[in-house]
Amino acid sequence: MPPERDVHAVIDDEEALLSRVAWYYHHDGLTQHEVGRRLGLSRIKVSRLLEKGKRTGVIGITIHAKHRGSLELEARLREAFALREAIVIPPLELQGGDATVQVNERLAQAAASHLMNFLDEKSLLAVGWGDTVTRTLNRLGYLLGRTGSSVMTLTGGVSTYVHVIGGLHAALAHAHRLFMIPSPLVVSSRATAEALLAEPAVREVLTMAKTADYALIGVGAMDERASFIKGGYVSSAEMVGYRRQGAVGDLLGRFLDRAGQVLDLEIHDRIVGIDLETLGSLSCVIGVAGGAQKAEALRSALAGGYLDIVITDEPTALAVLG
Repeated sequence: MPPERDVHAVIDDEEALLSRVAWYYHHDGLTQHEVGRRLGLSRIKVSRLLEKGKRTGVIGITIHAKHRGSLELEARLREAFALREAIVIPPLELQGGDATVQVNERLAQAAASHLMNFLDEKSLLAVGWGDTVTRTLNRLGYLLGRTGSSVMTLTGGVSTYVHVIGGLHAALAHAHRLFMIPSPLVVSSRATAEALLAEPAVREVLTMAKTADYALIGVGAMDERASFIKGGYVSSAEMVGYRRQGAVGDLLGRFLDRAGQVLDLEIHDRIVGIDLETLGSLSCVIGVAGGAQKAEALRSALAGGYLDIVITDEPTALAVLG
């Protein structure tokens, strides 16, 4: 049986879905069929949610829900960056504990809830790495096992991905497939990277990435808590050097400037994984990131056109939109 969920989390998820259905139907003028296609719901389910919204008072002359501000920001993000979809979660006053962890947990729930609408036994989900991606996969573990969805990695970094995929032990006990690039993420030289990229086992997985139905990636910031530093791939001093050369964040280990352009850095020649040109050509790239330290990096990723869907929180969305 699936793990029990907190009743308040279930109610909040339903309210968020109902609010989104209402916004698309009443505000954006989409048909029930179009709303269903966007959210992975049947037309009948959309109709029932709309009826429930009217019955419970969520839908009236206006949409009465705490998600209204988030929905307005979603529309602005979609328009500003030509996105297929934007999901913005409302702010929450955090009390005690690690604020970054709490933000990442909430974003992971939003990302997992979104993917749950679409993943099935035919799906291939390609994943990056980082804290929020890890937390999302942990929440998807049971679903991936139940549906038989396949998962693959977008870069090398075996030790890193063992940590990322570790949360999927329940899913891996079932029959779904996992494909990993058998290589470190960053190697010692360009020649080593080129040799590894030519290896059939590596090339096969990278070729498979081009067929992924969905790609889930994080957005790296340039502070001391960056996954690139915590993973031991670069030192704090090197990160300072990249910042001085114009880097504001990274995607899959490639550092970007404010305009979303990949910088000409030596480390890029030593990375084993999908390049950002290929990433941008994938069917559906979902970027999940939030928190004040991620705003500039997320804006860069959006400006570069690498993301089809963004999942973030209200304060970060406001900072991105300026």
